[in-house]
Parts: sequence; C-alpha cells; structure tokens
Amino acid sequence: MTGKLLDNRYQLVKKIGSGGMADVYMAKDILLDRVVAVKILHSNFAEDNEFVVRFRHEAQSAGKLSHPNIVGIYDVGCDQGVYYIIMEYVEGTTLKQYIQTHPNIPIDTAVKIAIEIGSALEEAHRNGIIHCDIKPHNILLTDAGKVKVTDFGIARVINSSTIMNRESILGSVHYLSPEQAAGDKVTEKTDIYSLGIVLYEMLTHHLPFDGDTAVSIALKHIQNEIPRPTRFNPAISPMLEECLLTALQRDPDKRYDSISDFISELKIAQGFTTSIYKPAHPDFAAVPKPAAPRPKKNDPPLKVRERYLAYVITHLPQKYIWIAMVLLFLGAFIWAFFSFGNFWSSKNITVPDVVGKSVSTAEATLKSENLRVSIDEIASDTVPAGEVISQTPQAGMDVKEQRIIHLTVSKGGVVIQVPDLKGMTLEQAQEQIRRMNLKLGAVEKGDDSSMPSDVILSQTPAPGSNAEKGTVINVTINGKQFQAPDVVGMTLADARKALSAVQLAVGHVTSRDPSVKADDPESIVTEQMPQAGSAVTNGKVDLVVEKAKAASNGSSAEKRGSVNISIPKEGKARHVEIIVMDDDGRHTVYSSEAEPGAVITKDVSGKGKVRVQVLVDDSVIQDREL
Repeated sequence: MTGKLLDNRYQLVKKIGSGGMADVYMAKDILLDRVVAVKILHSNFAEDNEFVVRFRHEAQSAGKLSHPNIVGIYDVGCDQGVYYIIMEYVEGTTLKQYIQTHPNIPIDTAVKIAIEIGSALEEAHRNGIIHCDIKPHNILLTDAGKVKVTDFGIARVINSSTIMNRESILGSVHYLSPEQAAGDKVTEKTDIYSLGIVLYEMLTHHLPFDGDTAVSIALKHIQNEIPRPTRFNPAISPMLEECLLTALQRDPDKRYDSISDFISELKIAQGFTTSIYKPAHPDFAAVPKPAAPRPKKNDPPLKVRERYLAYVITHLPQKYIWIAMVLLFLGAFIWAFFSFGNFWSSKNITVPDVVGKSVSTAEATLKSENLRVSIDEIASDTVPAGEVISQTPQAGMDVKEQRIIHLTVSKGGVVIQVPDLKGMTLEQAQEQIRRMNLKLGAVEKGDDSSMPSDVILSQTPAPGSNAEKGTVINVTINGKQFQAPDVVGMTLADARKALSAVQLAVGHVTSRDPSVKADDPESIVTEQMPQAGSAVTNGKVDLVVEKAKAASNGSSAEKRGSVNISIPKEGKARHVEIIVMDDDGRHTVYSSEAEPGAVITKDVSGKGKVRVQVLVDDSVIQDREL
C-alpha cells in the first residue's frame, strides 16, 4: 500500500503500525500539506458488512470527541474498496514501549500519565462512549511529554443493550475487565478497571495475572484477587495502593462510581490536590427523623458499636459539628504550616535531587537549602541500605523554605531466616534454598554411620540465623553407607572378590602367626572389622588371617559351612546362585532374584572335598573350599 494515493488526496508514505482489524500508515495530506495518520481496514474484512459497520462506527464515535489527550479524527472514506480513517499524526512512542525501556518509572510520573488517560476517558464517557480496549499499546506519548489515547476500535455507545458475547471479546486479555471476560454488560467501570491495570503495570513493572493461554488469564481476572502492588514496589504509599485496588475490584459495584472519582483519588493520594470534598445534591423533601438503629440479632458486638456510633455522630447538635470542623481546620492548618514551610516567607527554594544518595548526604544537602527532612525506611532487595529511594516533593519543584521533604530510604534486603537443612537430600535442600532466595555454596563429604547416606549432616550459616537475599549456604553431605558382608572362613582372594562386589575394599590385613604372609591369597580370614552386617563408613574392611589348613584328600566326612552375601543398595535386582561341588558332584543349592540391599545367608554342606561358588548375574564373586 505504500505510495498509494487515496481519493487523490492522501499519499501513503510508510506503514507505522498494525492492529487486529486495520493497518496504520503515515501519509501526506496533499490538499492541506500536512502529515496525517491513515487507518486502513484489512482487505479480508472489507467484504464483511459487520466489520465495515464497526469500522465506520469507530470514526463516528471518535469523531465526536475533542480533547487534548485524544487523537483527533479528521476524515473517513472509501476508495476503490479501501475503507480508511484519517487521524491526527502523533510523533512519539507507545506507553508499552516506554514501560519496556524504563524499568523504574517514578511513582509521580506513572500517576500523572494515568490521570491524563483518565481525562481522555472522562471526555469519552461524557459523550456516551466506552473505549473497552484501554492498554499501553493504545496510549501514545509525544516527544513533548503529552499523553494521547487512540484506537477507539471497539468503543461502543452506552445503552441498555451494551453486552459483549464471550466469542467477541476484543480487548487485550491482560487488561480485560472481569465483566468483559465473562461476557457481561460493559459500562464506564470497565475502562476504570483497564486503566487500573495500566497504572499497576507502570508502578510495578508487572502484570497482575499471566498464564499460558488467553483463557487462563481471563479466568484469573474473573476468579482471583489482584496481588497487592507493594509486593513488587514497596515505595507505593498505602493511600495510592488502596486507591489502585479500589479501581481493580472484581465486582464493578465496588469500584469508583466514575472515572472522575478515580482521577480525584489519584490526585489526593499523590498530593496533587488537597480537596477531598465532592459537591452534594441533597433531596430537600421532608423525611421523618430516623430512630436509633436497633441491633440485629446476628450482628457481632463490633458491628453493633459501629452502627450506634454512626447514629450518634449523625445526630449531634449542630454547634458540636461546627466546633469539630473548626478544630479540624486548625489541625489541618498547623499540619500544613509545618509541612509546606513558612507561609509568610517570600523565598522559594528549588528542591535538590537526592535520590540515590546516602541518607546522611541527602539530609545535609536539604538542610543546607533551609529545608527540613522526614525519613521513612522500607526494605528493598534492589537498593543498598541507607540509600534514598524516592523523595516528595520531587527534585526541581519550587517550595517555601522550611518545607518538609519526605525521604523514603532503603534499609536493605528483606531479612531471611536460614532454614534447617539437616536430614534433607541435596536435591531437597537446593529446592528449599531456591524458594527462600538463598544460594547453595560448597558441598563437602562427611561420615556419620548413625545417619542415612546422601543426607545433609551440617550447614553454615546455622539454622535460624538471619541472612539477606543471596546469602551462600555451605553444607556437608553424609557419604554412602555400606553393610559389610561375612567373609570369615574365605580365602583372602575370595574375600577381596566378595568385598569388591558390594563396592568395598580390603583394608589392613594382619596375622597373629608370624609365619603367615599377610598378602598370601590362600590364607584364611578368621576375623573382620567391622563385623558382618555392620555399616562401613570408610569403604574398607580390615581382616585377620591365618595359614590355610591342609585339605583332607579322600575323606568322605560331611563338611558344613555358611555363605553370607550382601547385595548393593544402589542399582537393580540381581540374580544370585550358590553352587556346591563335592565328591557327589555339582549341586545348585540356591537360585533366586535378590532386591537391592538384600542380605542372603545360606547354610551349605558336602562330602569329601567341598567347594562353594557364589555367582551374581553369572559372575563368580566367591569361590572357596569348606
């Protein structure tokens, strides 16, 4: 479309944006020699009468509006099947781009932008138009710092039939009001909710709800409470937070009655105005004086007291009301006197910028300018302790001398109590540490036979001590625990094989007979430490051996013995066979699957020369004579 001339007047220069149903081009109005923006309906919708009607309705709706915070509409037309709207061209960026490039928008700036958006909506609501699609993408910020609301693409005239079907929810789901998501009636309060989400995002750099699908996000708007914004930005004042949460109530009846009320509360919360009174329009028709309220049967005592107190206050004599008003005025005057400086002073002082400075430097700077200081401390994970986070009034404002400058100062990260990790596996400890915003440090090996293998024995810092976010936790892990098999009666060679099969090794080998060499593979094991079935902490078993006894060749006397084997705790089940070979031949006396950690004990016997073999998964791990 670039270069196309519409109605011999509007020359399309370049494409500058695209939406759900139209593209936007920068163009030149040849007749008036000015730059304009042209919104052109997508070609695939041009033959759809419903979309064409909606497209024209956008121009008719927005054309009624004339306000400095609303993008102006100049013309509407159709040329060779191309439907277009001619709009004011705004040089600048979208609010979404501004949020993405400014991770720490000052609170005053965010509120001022919201107020200007609210002023545009106030004008639209006065003309019976609901925007229905307020989101940062539809807010333009000019190079001069002006806020412009655009894209009344789904704006609708307020009437009794303003219903949005579930299939036709067109607003962006992150900024969708609960009633839009549920397909209920749309009112002015829909725009209040969406504006609240935009302000929430500016103040916290987070959206209140997110999800994998548009449906899941829409359901959260319907079912879930909005997370408090101070969770992400502790510098938000309680008054501003309550103001924002009122605008974001799921029930429209609990929100502000109008966008004007929302704007007024925002101004009060940030000190942009001090007026909190609204004009009253009483009905002067005679009404009977109400009697004192009777407590309801199921009312709690506190509710009864509140109802009675409200009745007493509303029926005080008029002179007492006047006295209370005078005292209130005097109190407000005294507060203002000390808060805003010397009223009679003609000297104005430009507030210096102390944000980011240490509190001591900030105090000295402000006091040198004949200003006073009040300090509030809040926890912050991003600003170092003792550094100024924000100031009110802001830097650059002119105030009277002796004005109080309120400083919000960081007191460092949130204090975290170190968890007790003893007895946890390393994986469990890592998850616990991650959840508490701590870090895992060095992992050392330890030995404690009273504790299971692979669990944490100790840690530093100690459990229960205070730490800041990111503190490193060092741990000691218990080594693997193995049970010693019974190798007494085996030759030294067989004992080595039996121990190796369960991931153990022979330690010190000694003999009480000086004639026996400790490394003789045919010597017989008479003692072992630790004993069979006990835990081995260092991975080795010490042995005592003696000289092998001569075999009694040709003897047919029955010989008896015992086979004891432990299956490793780690790994899979093993097939175990015990084979006896004697003068009568070869016999399999045991054949079965053994689970990890099983201990197998089997009595064996034979005649004459008896030899016993133990096979695990067809591998010989013991081969000895009785």
